[in-house]
Amino acid sequence: MKKIRDAVLNCVYNFADDDERLIDELHAIMDAGGKRAFSIFFNVLTHLDLEPDVAENCWQSILLHRQEMMLSLNREVNLRTVICDYLCSVDRTLKNPVFVEIHVFEDQLKSLKYDSLTRLHTRSTFEETFTREFARAKRYETELSVLFLDLDDFKSINDIFGHLAGDLVLKDVGRIIKNEIRTEDSAARYGGEEFVVILPQTGKMDALILSERIRKKIEALNLEYDDKIIQPTISGGLSCFPIDAETEKDLLNYADRALYRAKEFGKNNIAVYSHNKRRYIRIGFEGRINIRQIGVNDGFNAYPANGKNISMTGILFESEVFLELGTKVELTITMLKNESPFVVIATVVRVEIFDSRHYDIGVSFLGLEQNIKNVISDYLLCQIDSENN
Repeated sequence: MKKIRDAVLNCVYNFADDDERLIDELHAIMDAGGKRAFSIFFNVLTHLDLEPDVAENCWQSILLHRQEMMLSLNREVNLRTVICDYLCSVDRTLKNPVFVEIHVFEDQLKSLKYDSLTRLHTRSTFEETFTREFARAKRYETELSVLFLDLDDFKSINDIFGHLAGDLVLKDVGRIIKNEIRTEDSAARYGGEEFVVILPQTGKMDALILSERIRKKIEALNLEYDDKIIQPTISGGLSCFPIDAETEKDLLNYADRALYRAKEFGKNNIAVYSHNKRRYIRIGFEGRINIRQIGVNDGFNAYPANGKNISMTGILFESEVFLELGTKVELTITMLKNESPFVVIATVVRVEIFDSRHYDIGVSFLGLEQNIKNVISDYLLCQIDSENN
């Protein structure tokens, strides 16, 4: 559709003073583009949305009206004048026409649709698109995910480096988001340093993969400004229709709520909305774990346990040793066979007893370093990807 629209715009602009050539070129475009091209033509020239059949009939009537006007006036009549006269006097579709240079009109439309700094959609365009995509998802019973993104500590960037540097960060973040999403997705600058992405026909797992890809690209930015390096990070919140919400309002609110959880957890991460308050999706995990209690008995030897599942916030494992709630433990975890183990500190937050020798122990990580977050994130995304393929 954009191809036809651009062709019509160029045609109208290039042959403004030659109506016969203009009509011939428009006919060529309409022959190639089918009936839809007639609708696009009227939308470009009059901003009217006409059905293809109606637009085609209207075009034929305008050509006849042109001949009648020229015979009556005994002179050439500009095609734009004919269109305006027909739609105001004969068809009466236009009530209060406004005359404006076509490219000025197009530029004005673009300024309403796109943010001038990031080149992403504006908030008003997002709201129109979101309403349409939500209605479509509901009608055809397909999934729809919404991702809220917010730059971490953006005020500090403005305070330290200046607002021009802040604009540079926003521009590059907008570029990354635009490059990473699909053509059927829609991204907008929601306000200030906050962005929102609409992902039609996309479930929570695939949306998380895309979200993490965007987060990592932004994390890798090293923007040079005034001989200084700016390294921004971003946090995100994700929700999905119909698994999380059944209304437009709830879907947006839950994504926003997940974003706040991501900020609370330490920023530079993506949180997924869940009714049970979990911040992250849990994935099955059977890697090696060695456990050592902290503070109770420093001479206590580490013992092995079998992993069951893992998320960005904690891990569940089966243990032959009972651990009290609140116990601090040191875990040595090996994610994959050929990878080096890493050490994390955690607190026991769940204990489930099967028998005198088997316990399910759930722990919550304390203060993960960024490199360990990255290892866990990579593992989760790899497992999600393999499950979907």
